[in-house]
Amino acid sequence: MAEPLPVPEVTDHIYDSVNMLEADTRAELNQTLKKLEKDKGAQVVVIIIPTTGEESIEEYGIRVAESLAVGRKGVDDGVVLIVAKDDRKVRIEVGYGLEGAIPDAVANRIIQDRIVPAFRAGNFSTGIQDAVITLDKLVRGEALPDPVQKFEDELALYSVFSLIGGIFTLVGVLVPLIVGRWLAITNFFISAGVGFLVYYLTDGWAFGLFACGMVAFFIGIFGTVFSAASVAGSGSSGSGSYSSGTSYSSSSSSSSFSSGFSSSSSFSGGGGSCGGGGASGSW
Repeated sequence: MAEPLPVPEVTDHIYDSVNMLEADTRAELNQTLKKLEKDKGAQVVVIIIPTTGEESIEEYGIRVAESLAVGRKGVDDGVVLIVAKDDRKVRIEVGYGLEGAIPDAVANRIIQDRIVPAFRAGNFSTGIQDAVITLDKLVRGEALPDPVQKFEDELALYSVFSLIGGIFTLVGVLVPLIVGRWLAITNFFISAGVGFLVYYLTDGWAFGLFACGMVAFFIGIFGTVFSAASVAGSGSSGSGSYSSGTSYSSSSSSSSFSSGFSSSSSFSGGGGSCGGGGASGSW
């Protein structure tokens, strides 16, 4: 007996090795399923391959679902839609945690009402798109545990940015008090404005605080040094006419972080399990 086909290296929610989907449709469905995972925690994956080899699509489906560990561990809220184009077979594999929302009868109805008629007409993108939209609605209607933040490295980086930004903001605002309150107050408003702008552009409060800290620190330190040097040089004790200190622009600080965290483009299973629930069909 021939060896089973290897499990595809799935790097996104849509895996299409035969280019069955149009590029725009593939990108749109990827975004739909990424948003579903972000909002609900559940994972829905579409795998399009030429054939399942000597395995039945049911055997292949459970093996792939278990190997990819689609869905969250302990919640088992994963769904795998498999299309074997050359075999003219389709399968919806449903995790334990979604068998209430997508029982076998409902999975079969999706295949027979949404996928098969479109495929027989040659409208592959339409069939898969309709199936994904239906699955998305069914999963969203199910009561599931709230999603847990998956990217711990991003959280750690956010914490570092926030800590640095907070310290630099504090130092940058307090140091100018050496030469007078007006510089500290001016620095505060400028750095706060830059921080708010970066937060608005990136939708990341850590980036905003970091940019605020960078601007506050540079204006505070260099402004204080310049102001103190000016006072010492002129021998005057007044606050002086400080102008060049505020010329430090926030562009270098904010532009470096304007992109924010990009959502991870790589798919990775959450440790979920499937028990063979779902349905199969052919066209």
